[in-house]
Amino acid sequence: MPCFNGQQCSRLNLPLDYSEPSGPKIQVALQKISATDEANFQGTIIVGAPGGAGTSFLSSAGGLLTQIFGPTFDILALDPRGNGATTPLAQCFGTAQQSDAWALTEVKVLRLGDNSIAKARARDQVVGALCAEKLGGNGTEGPDASIEGLGVGRFMDTASVATDVHVILEKLGQDKLFYFGASYGTLLGQYFAALYPHKVGRMILDGVIDGENWQQAGNFDAVRDADRVLDAFFNDCVAAGATKCAIWEHTADAVEKRAARILSSVSNEPIPVPNATTGPEIVTEDDALAFMIQQFFVPVSGFPVISNVLSALEQRDAAALSQLPFFTSDEGVVPWLQRNQFMSAAACTDFPEMSDSLSDEIALIRNITTLSKLAGLLGTARLRISCGAWRIRAKARYTGPVAAKLDVPVLVVSNKFDPATPLASARAVVSRFGGMRLLVQDTVGHTAVLSLSECVSSAMRVYMTEGKLPPAGTVCQPDVVPLVNS
Repeated sequence: MPCFNGQQCSRLNLPLDYSEPSGPKIQVALQKISATDEANFQGTIIVGAPGGAGTSFLSSAGGLLTQIFGPTFDILALDPRGNGATTPLAQCFGTAQQSDAWALTEVKVLRLGDNSIAKARARDQVVGALCAEKLGGNGTEGPDASIEGLGVGRFMDTASVATDVHVILEKLGQDKLFYFGASYGTLLGQYFAALYPHKVGRMILDGVIDGENWQQAGNFDAVRDADRVLDAFFNDCVAAGATKCAIWEHTADAVEKRAARILSSVSNEPIPVPNATTGPEIVTEDDALAFMIQQFFVPVSGFPVISNVLSALEQRDAAALSQLPFFTSDEGVVPWLQRNQFMSAAACTDFPEMSDSLSDEIALIRNITTLSKLAGLLGTARLRISCGAWRIRAKARYTGPVAAKLDVPVLVVSNKFDPATPLASARAVVSRFGGMRLLVQDTVGHTAVLSLSECVSSAMRVYMTEGKLPPAGTVCQPDVVPLVNS
């Protein structure tokens, strides 16, 4: 059916449990942008989105994707099990009000030496119990069991989603998969390639999760390059000058020290913001850090925001701070755009069962903070803690190799410094899948597509339309330097 300015939306009924295909069904949400050059139609590109929710990604980035890939492809996004408009959702709270109340007290920064790790662990134990009750089932099995009895959370693993993609491909009548995956979408692409290597046609993976580390719950060194993004902000601020960077100083070291003084002042004296757009607010250091870390993922637009926020904090400018979305409410929001527990449901059923001891969580934070001082702000560590408390196990967790010898070349893209999916992960994945080639974009941020240069865009287009990879060792320069000319 028509949706979102000329796109097409539908839901596809698929088996909850592929070992019982006649059993209960889930509804997988699909959203499509149709090719405009039907005379030269080349097929459908399936999109695996960052964060999982493909329909939301296509609504916001569909124009960019059609610009990259051209008019000869349909572009089809799906929402993985438990996420977006796919039903049932991995939603463990009964109402939007409950979800909002819980989110308002979230632990935003994990630190050694305070109670943040213990509090995060206790909160995740609460969510784990709620989700086990809502999504975990009651132990019934067989084709006549209900979704509630089987437990939808047991079938939200990435291998099950990869099988969904395979069935969607069959429904399209397309023999080989054309695929673009970013962030979590790269993990889905690797699982598909491992399970169905001979069905891969053309595949682009951008901002790559290390699938093997993920499978073994060892993906916690993904923060290794986060501080390099922070360093880039300080350096770009100096290069941009005082007119473009509101906390400009003569050297990067001086900018860093100024930022640290600002955050320390807010830690000592939080800022009251009675007229914030989302309701009365007290802006703490943790609020500011959690908001700013989101901007590190999209530095072209985000670095200017960070400099302005730090300046507003320095001046204790409540009017400027009142315009920032430190909190987003679920009330009145359609279900598929509300917060949910998809990432825990997917990751924790992909991971092996893990211990849930406070000493383990503290050791994890201690280890990863040696890699990055921003580690306690990033979701990697929190995901590990949530999975320690997760009670739902996959019915058939995939334990085979996240690797394969592919029949066709595959394009892998990575920024030089990515705060969540480091270049080292892309290199590791390329080494495991025969036929992959790495293209590096010499910039910072999460995924190349969110800070896209014409060089990368052209390489993606040529590969998807003609099957030609860029020369080995290609490094693309950015078109825009954050702050300097953004």
